[in-house]
Amino acid sequence: MRILFITSTFPRSIHDDQVPWLAEFVRKLKEKGVQPVVYAPSYKGLATHEFFGIPVIRFRYGPKELEILTHEEGAIFKLRQKPWLFILAFFYLLFGIIGIFRLSRHHSFDVIHVQWPFPNGIFGIVAKRLFRAKLTLTFHGAEFTLASRIPLGGFITKTIMKQANAIIANSTYTKNMIQHTIPMDVSIIPFGSAITGTTQGYHQVHRQAKVTNILFVGRFIEKKGVTYLIDAAEILRKRQKSISLSIVGSGDLAGEIRSQIHRLDLDQIIKVYENLDKEEIAQFYRWSDIFVLPSIVDRWNDTETLGVVLIEAMTFGKPVVASRVGGIPDVVKHNKNGILVAEKDPQALADAIEKLIQEPELRRRLGRNGLQFVKNHYNWKSIIDKTRHLYFSP
Repeated sequence: MRILFITSTFPRSIHDDQVPWLAEFVRKLKEKGVQPVVYAPSYKGLATHEFFGIPVIRFRYGPKELEILTHEEGAIFKLRQKPWLFILAFFYLLFGIIGIFRLSRHHSFDVIHVQWPFPNGIFGIVAKRLFRAKLTLTFHGAEFTLASRIPLGGFITKTIMKQANAIIANSTYTKNMIQHTIPMDVSIIPFGSAITGTTQGYHQVHRQAKVTNILFVGRFIEKKGVTYLIDAAEILRKRQKSISLSIVGSGDLAGEIRSQIHRLDLDQIIKVYENLDKEEIAQFYRWSDIFVLPSIVDRWNDTETLGVVLIEAMTFGKPVVASRVGGIPDVVKHNKNGILVAEKDPQALADAIEKLIQEPELRRRLGRNGLQFVKNHYNWKSIIDKTRHLYFSP
């Protein structure tokens, strides 16, 4: 079976940290005998290439210095910050469609699988007609935020959905958004961890350590709520708790985050690490004692619709603290495999972290439960089997 994956973002090399869970998903499907081809936009002139033997066809949509609409912080964040990029979006759509026509001259596909269907579903509909293939759409939630800010965005989204043979949501939260838009059958199929965890070799080190290592991994954008975690670290310092906080990721808010750390005189306990590869990030998971994802609903009503980093942390047997927003409650079950707190509340974050510092047995229990939970609900075998079932369904 030949599958065309249409996506706005895909790793630009094997060292790129962009959407590693999506790359792993495609790799796992290939291992099961599926023949995938990825269709994605260029980034600053990036040409067609291979990713672990998978063809990645990059369509150009402008001079290389202007091909910045996708990747890095993502299209939605960029369009908010630089509205002139909406002009570039027209050329993105135009040349993306032209690229599909060119692709049809030399390839054939059985299924077209679109990630982030608004607006990429437009390419999907064209491909469905040209290749006479089935159309599967996977929604991540952010599409609805973008569609709400564009004239006729809701109408276009509904039109795309009506053309689909199957619709997938990454969480219950996203499924509810889909069905609020149009009543349709929706399968919930999340993503798993792209990082292989281990629970051996580090617990003994941290039992003897006096400092509790706290970790955040994610993009440096508003909806991740990193500023609230920094405020929580200041509260914990005032309570004379011995902690270190590692903030791992990249994004436009890196400067603002560093300025806040310096302004609060937290440079000694908070360190920022950017542009790390998968193995380096895995080391941070191993070294950490507590993982925190302080996501919020941002000013554009965008939020976390799943939280794959929580799944990654649980894969390493780590207790997690996270905000009760979006799709996070699908992953974190309060007081069972983690602790949920209100969003935008540094005090609540500090209280939850302090509770885990003071109760090592609770920390261990939540870590064990989290590891078992992701093995049961977010394992790649189950994810791939459910997806292949949709592909083969009439």
